[in-house]
Amino acid sequence: MTIHITDWLMTSGISPEFAERVQTRHGSSWLLSWLPQRALSFEQAYAAMELDEILSDPRLVHDTAALARAHERVEVVGLVWEQVVYLLAARVEARLMEAQVLRDPPATEPAPYRDDPGAIRSGSAA
Repeated sequence: MTIHITDWLMTSGISPEFAERVQTRHGSSWLLSWLPQRALSFEQAYAAMELDEILSDPRLVHDTAALARAHERVEVVGLVWEQVVYLLAARVEARLMEAQVLRDPPATEPAPYRDDPGAIRSGSAA
């Protein structure tokens, strides 16, 4: 696992998810890209980043030690296993859908104008 940490940001070496430190009136807390509504401590944010990396690595699907570590990380963050799996899967699905939209133009997009002599133009006798 490779989690890069600065004073204000945690990023993953294998996932696009991140944790961002925010300042509040009462100090600072961390917000996750996949759980932005919950303020976390540094330890919780780090555990959530570890959890994301474990669940994002297809090589660890059948690794019982990694899955046990993931379950421990879920408890540190204070969530439920199924909730975490759903939230991270929804983020992956949203990224895939966004990539599909950006890759394929919408079907309703008009065809480009053809500037060739065979095109029918207004007023032509065709």
